Amino acid sequence: MSAISVAQAKSQFSHLLRRAEYGGDRVVVQRHGKPVAAIVSTDDLRRLEALEDDQDVADAKLALREAEKQGTIPLEVVLKRHGLEYLLGKSGGTKRTVRARRRR
Repeated sequence: MSAISVAQAKSQFSHLLRRAEYGGDRVVVQRHGKPVAAIVSTDDLRRLEALEDDQDVADAKLALREAEKQGTIPLEVVLKRHGLEYLLGKSGGTKRTVRARRRR
């Protein structure tokens, strides 16, 4: 994996894309010596996204196990606790309709 400046990346953009697409090269783009972006092949991107998806599934399973052990709090309770019960739509009017009436 190589690193180049933003200015170099601008001037060599087409070449960098070909390197990523056909050679599988990974290039880190730096601004003031700090990495800010990377140019990678779409195959690399797909692999990265698949890893993220796998991690999301694992995190969701863990959260469900924790909820089974510790229990949950109904949405209504959380919304009321934070003064957001109007989001339930069970009261006579919502903030949205109140605002809409004021505009008229």
